[in-house]
Amino acid sequence: MNHRVLTRHQISDVPWGNRSPQLDESLSCRTIFHMVFRLPGRNQSSTLRPLEIGRRLLRAIDDNIDIDVKGRRVAPDSYRIALSTADRSALADDESALIDELAAAATSYIRDEGLNVLAAIKVTFTTDASLDMGRLAITTAISGQPINDDPPAPSAPAPQPVADTPAKDPATAEPAVTEEPPAPPEAPAATPIPSVEPEVIPAPADLPPPVVTPAPEPLTISDAPQPTPARAALGAIVQRDGTRHPVGNAPLAMGRATSNNVQISDGQASRHHAEIRYENGRHIVADLNSTNGTLVNDQRINGSQPLNHGDIITIGSTEFRYEAS
Repeated sequence: MNHRVLTRHQISDVPWGNRSPQLDESLSCRTIFHMVFRLPGRNQSSTLRPLEIGRRLLRAIDDNIDIDVKGRRVAPDSYRIALSTADRSALADDESALIDELAAAATSYIRDEGLNVLAAIKVTFTTDASLDMGRLAITTAISGQPINDDPPAPSAPAPQPVADTPAKDPATAEPAVTEEPPAPPEAPAATPIPSVEPEVIPAPADLPPPVVTPAPEPLTISDAPQPTPARAALGAIVQRDGTRHPVGNAPLAMGRATSNNVQISDGQASRHHAEIRYENGRHIVADLNSTNGTLVNDQRINGSQPLNHGDIITIGSTEFRYEAS
C-alpha cells in the first residue's frame, strides 16, 4: 500500500459530513450497542432495525482488517450496504441521517480499536432485489484495492476433438504376430572360493592363567503394572441454544473478539472477557479484568472461581452451563 495511513489520533480530524456534536456523547467508547440512532421519522413497516445494521457494520470491520507492509492493522474505509427493495423503501426518509450515524459509529469504533484507515469512512446504500425483507449484505473495500466481489468462475476447457479410426474388415485384417519373450541371460558360473585353514598360534608357556569373569546376575522382571498417565480433563460449556464448547487441559478464551475460542456477540462483553482453565485437577473460570465482570450462579466472581457440574456462567446477557465429564 503506497497511500497515507490515518492513525487513530488523526481519524477525528477527517470531515465526516453532517455529524452532530451530540453524537460523541451517545457513542460508547468500545461498541455500537450503546448507540442511540436519532431517527424519529423511521417507517415502522421495515423489519430491519438501524441497530442491527450497525451491528453488522462492526462485524464487517472486524472480519476485513488487513495488514500493510509496515505491519499496521488497516480497516476498510468503504462500506456498501445492500438492502431488499422493501427495506430500502421503508428507510428512504431517514437514509441520509442513517448513513451519517453509521459512518460516525464506524469511525469511533476504528479509533477505539487502535486501527488505521487510508481515507474518510464512506457508507452507501444499494438495493438488491434478490434479498428477502430483513436481510442485508455488506461489501467492504480499502482505498487502492478492488471491492471484494466474488471473482467469475473459470470456464471449463473446450473438449479436444477425437479423430475417428476406420474399422478394419475382420476378413482382410492381418493376424496378430505373437513374439516370444527373450530368454533370460545365463548366470555366470560360480567361482569356487578356496578354503583357508585357521592359523593356530600356540600359547606361550609363561603366560598367566586366564581370568574367569563371573556371569552377570539375571535381570528381575517385575509383574507390577506401570502407572498410566493422568486422564485428560474433559468437560463442556453449553449455551441456551444447545451449542456445546468442549473444554480440556488447554485454556478456553471467551469474549467479543473474533480471535477467541468462544466468540460472544454481546454488547456487554469485553473483547477478551474470561477464560476456562484447568488447575489442580478441576476447571475454573477466570475473569480477564472485563468491564462488566463475570458471574457464576448470579454472583460476580473476584479473579477466578472453581466450577462445579451445573454451574451457570453469565457474561453480559449470555449464559453458559458448565458440564463436567
